[in-house]
Amino acid sequence: MPHGVAIHRVISAGVAVAVPAIAFMANGEINMEFIVLGALIGFACWYWGPAWPPL
Repeated sequence: MPHGVAIHRVISAGVAVAVPAIAFMANGEINMEFIVLGALIGFACWYWGPAWPPL
């Protein structure tokens, strides 16, 4: 696996985790919609994210 692909996957997974984490820190509770929103944004970035130029 090229180095850029690994970095792109880590960033995408980080976004998927960061959205519900920030929502939890702001609200003090975790809701299912923030988990779903984070997963949608993170994995959409994984799928449709920048392919050229490589990271």
